[in-house]
Amino acid sequence: MSDDARFDPRFDPAFQPGYEGPLTPTRPARSKAAAAPQALPVVERAATETVVVDETAVHEDADERPPRRLNPFLVALGASAVILLGVGLYLVSRLRDLFADTQSTSSFDYVTLQVLMFAAPLLLVLGLATGIGVLFLFAVRWDRSRS
Repeated sequence: MSDDARFDPRFDPAFQPGYEGPLTPTRPARSKAAAAPQALPVVERAATETVVVDETAVHEDADERPPRRLNPFLVALGASAVILLGVGLYLVSRLRDLFADTQSTSSFDYVTLQVLMFAAPLLLVLGLATGIGVLFLFAVRWDRSRS
């Protein structure tokens, strides 16, 4: 078995395992005929030619397409957007009740109030951003589904 048999002839031996020659790759020689792009054939049509399209074939193709399935990830993102908005609105209403009721005897500590004050707007913004992202994906794919 010769040394050349272990190399794949389709590729340069410099890039194959076990090669111990110079590190400069050799380029295959190109002929002038291969280097020049070949001209594409020109097809001429008569101006009086008319093309008849079978309309039933066009409609049959549209009916044969498989129905589009909903993306489960988009459904989960939409549900999480609604949940985030709901939890954020609930926390805002609870905070409003806590601050508006001056006669309350509940003893919320400072850290709990601070966490609620930062979490409520954050959840609202995150829910809105998720909903807008899902809407954006539906908007991008809407035109594709019609064609």
